[in-house]
Amino acid sequence: MLQYLLARAKEPSSYAGLATVMGMIGISIAPAEWQAIVGVLTAVASLAAILVPEFGGKLDVGAKG
Repeated sequence: MLQYLLARAKEPSSYAGLATVMGMIGISIAPAEWQAIVGVLTAVASLAAILVPEFGGKLDVGAKG
């Protein structure tokens, strides 16, 4: 489910849909603020992509041997 949401968050249509919903409820954001928000969300998505193990993979915390 997380992978699905992250994949959808990377699509331009998701940003357009979010902007439309925000406009419908009366939220207006300046382009510079919108850019900052997208930057933060991209950073969070990137961090999640680094920290979440691949589907079916194991989280190897330490070397065994």
